[in-house]
Amino acid sequence: MNLSWRRIVILLSALLFVGGVIGFQVLSNQKTDPPRKAPGAATRLTVRAMEVNNGPASMPIPLQGRLAAYDRVDLFAEVNGLAQEGAHALKEGIRYQKGEILLQLDDREAQLALQSQRAALLTALAQILPDIKIEFPDRFSIWQTYLEQLDPEKRISELPRPNTSREKLFLASRGIQTQYYSIRSAEERLGKYRLVAPFDGVLTAVDVQRGTLVRPGQRIGQFLRLGSYELESSVSISDLPFLRIGSQVTLHSEDNRQSYSGTVRRIGDQVDAATQMLPIYIDVNGQGLKEGMFLSGEIAGGVSEQVVSLPKDLVINGREIWQVSDSSLVKRPVEVLRSGRTVALVRGIEDGTLVVRDRKPGMIEGQKVNWVIE
Repeated sequence: MNLSWRRIVILLSALLFVGGVIGFQVLSNQKTDPPRKAPGAATRLTVRAMEVNNGPASMPIPLQGRLAAYDRVDLFAEVNGLAQEGAHALKEGIRYQKGEILLQLDDREAQLALQSQRAALLTALAQILPDIKIEFPDRFSIWQTYLEQLDPEKRISELPRPNTSREKLFLASRGIQTQYYSIRSAEERLGKYRLVAPFDGVLTAVDVQRGTLVRPGQRIGQFLRLGSYELESSVSISDLPFLRIGSQVTLHSEDNRQSYSGTVRRIGDQVDAATQMLPIYIDVNGQGLKEGMFLSGEIAGGVSEQVVSLPKDLVINGREIWQVSDSSLVKRPVEVLRSGRTVALVRGIEDGTLVVRDRKPGMIEGQKVNWVIE
């Protein structure tokens, strides 16, 4: 009984083993291998590309700076005198029109001295008039008329010119010409007791007050023209080929939210050693401008022929781009003519080239890619 049971167990175990082997082989034959991917398909990227063509293009040149008055005059005294007010109070911020008196110095003493000189000339001419009638009878009426018109309280008129060298020596021996030019000099000096506005403007600094004794060489104040300003900025040396005198400039202020137009007035010649930039001066006019105001903007740069305008971030290290060639990534060297804030002008790309717009990690040269033109 025991022997028969053991045989049965062994027989069943053998049958189960044989059945398992046969079932495994059947299932293995029925299993199909999964399709294999083509080599490199797992690493192929899809990138955006743009087809480029060469042509004329320009790029604005950014700039910024502060306004300064174009016409600024420091006022200095040339004569002595007590300061008196002119057309308006002598205060900062007062506006004057061209020709109005900015400052009047006490000139009463100078006027009396000048009148004395004119009277002395009148006396000298009266004394020599009889001699002129004898020596130069044809000139008597001319000198007599001049003498009658001479007024010590009025500006002297031009002295009659001698007709002959003999008449000239006669006048010189009597000191007539010396007295005449002394009077002319005193008249010019008398005009310096009055400072007048050279143009429409405003006083921005006043260093004297009414009643102050002013001495020659003393600073009176500062006067500047209204409405005419100059913006000083700087540009890179690489921007010079795209600049010229008269280039249009667009400016705006973040403070008053206004925009202004200007033109390039001057371009400096000396490079700043620290920044390697050149100074540039912009002529600006408009309402709401004030000295010291900060403005930013851009200059309309010159046009370059046969170039491609690309987003700046597509240029690698300032000298290369990615392009798609035969479904592969290729790095291509280019010449960057000018680089702005967001755009670069480059040369050396053939028409129809597919420039990659993406900068994805893991991009290597020769990598197969799929591309979409945008």
